[in-house]
Amino acid sequence: MSYDIVNGFSTGLLLPRTRPETFPAYRTTQQVLSKDQIRSIIENPERTPGRIRFPGGVWIRNQGSRGSCNGFAGAWALARARVMAGLPFVGLSGEYLYSMINGGRDSGSMLDDGMQALLEKGVAREDLVQHESYLYSQMSDAARVDAANHKGFECYRVDDDSELASGLALGFVGVVAVHVNSSYQRLDSRGVRGTAIGPGNHAVGVQDVRIGDDGEFEYDEVGSWGRRNGQDGYAWLTWKQHLRSTVGNHAFYLIRAATDPQQKSVPEIK
Repeated sequence: MSYDIVNGFSTGLLLPRTRPETFPAYRTTQQVLSKDQIRSIIENPERTPGRIRFPGGVWIRNQGSRGSCNGFAGAWALARARVMAGLPFVGLSGEYLYSMINGGRDSGSMLDDGMQALLEKGVAREDLVQHESYLYSQMSDAARVDAANHKGFECYRVDDDSELASGLALGFVGVVAVHVNSSYQRLDSRGVRGTAIGPGNHAVGVQDVRIGDDGEFEYDEVGSWGRRNGQDGYAWLTWKQHLRSTVGNHAFYLIRAATDPQQKSVPEIK
């Protein structure tokens, strides 16, 4: 094991030697919105906030004692992207995704490898995979076949605050790196995590954006430590306090389109 355990919670994100840039940046093909444009979208009364669309009792999972945070962040970002694309809810296995990117041992994984596996191989349903398993060699034939039904298609690297906020406002779901320490595990009265500066040792999903009292973007974190962590499994992050120190090392990403195993195609995003 080569990942951190902080106050009993496992992390699992490995630091690459250089920041990967395998996938295109969001701004190369997608619209980067102004703050006023983002505010107009997220304050639209017809828009459903992430925590209402994805209640913790259904959508939050616990990675347990393995360093599988990257697997859970990616698998459940894809699960959310499916529902946002109009597809049925399918619980996807964080363990399965982790098993493809951990090198055959429970020693963590790199964020960029998770994104690539989502696109190229897909993720099996969680009911086909044993909780806390981590070896791909022990995954069933049924799980391996099933994974091809759940892939991501529209996926971009995130390089800055404006890309992440724009993508979330426009219906993408994100995966980012944070640095977990004792301060990170404390929440203020608004649900924002304590300042945690570091290279990035933990992967989490982000499903929504809001604008804080100071005018800065805040991102709704999807945790993988169960519902007792944060606010029913969720918390809020900011770029300055949590992401600015990690984006230089890790390739954050946004994902939107996903496969429909019945149609074998990418549904239209509405």
